[in-house]
Amino acid sequence: MAEERYKNREEMVYESLKRDILDLELKPGQLLKETELCERFGVSRTPVRDALRMLQEQGFVLTVPYKGIYVTLLSLSNIKQMIYMRVAVETMVLRDFMKIATPMVIEDIRYMIRKQQAVIQEPDFKPEQFYRLDAQMHSIWFEATKKQKLWEILQAQQLHYTRFRMLDFVTETDFTRIIKEHRHMFDLIEKKDVAGVEEALKEHLYFSMKRMRHQIDVEYRDYFEEEDEEGKFDI
Repeated sequence: MAEERYKNREEMVYESLKRDILDLELKPGQLLKETELCERFGVSRTPVRDALRMLQEQGFVLTVPYKGIYVTLLSLSNIKQMIYMRVAVETMVLRDFMKIATPMVIEDIRYMIRKQQAVIQEPDFKPEQFYRLDAQMHSIWFEATKKQKLWEILQAQQLHYTRFRMLDFVTETDFTRIIKEHRHMFDLIEKKDVAGVEEALKEHLYFSMKRMRHQIDVEYRDYFEEEDEEGKFDI
């Protein structure tokens, strides 16, 4: 890790831990020990504590009195609301996009799908690579319609949803299915099929919630907060 990329050691520790939390290298509910972090980054306790304070302010970690600092658990209620917001916002953006999409921008989407196909065939393929390519593809129509700020807001609010998507990709056994969904959406965009695109996007964004229902209830139960009846699956 090149420390010169960061303004100071505090930022280095903060950005590294934030990335590890979002990529599930640090698991929901995992205990973070200051001494281990100091040793890992080769820094004193001060930058580690400052970084943890910043992470706590943004909801990435939680201090439990007399126990320690833990990576926050996932909230199904939060995730469901994020998917709802993504569907609501992104369908409107796609409507605008299909009105102004140029052949060059359409080719950008086609190229991104080809990159997704290529990356899953690499021998050292990691799920976070696909996640980032997936996000880049979705961002194309936000940028083309000059709604980058909306995309940034969605990304900034995805503490729970981003980790859920990473968990989805970690447990996914067929990335070709996701690519097929992307190709289907691409075909509908080319045809300017507004109703078809909206339905395909909704199915695409909600599918992981349906696919992982059993795994969340059983295998990854400890990753999630206890929910009341309203917070549980109702899809």
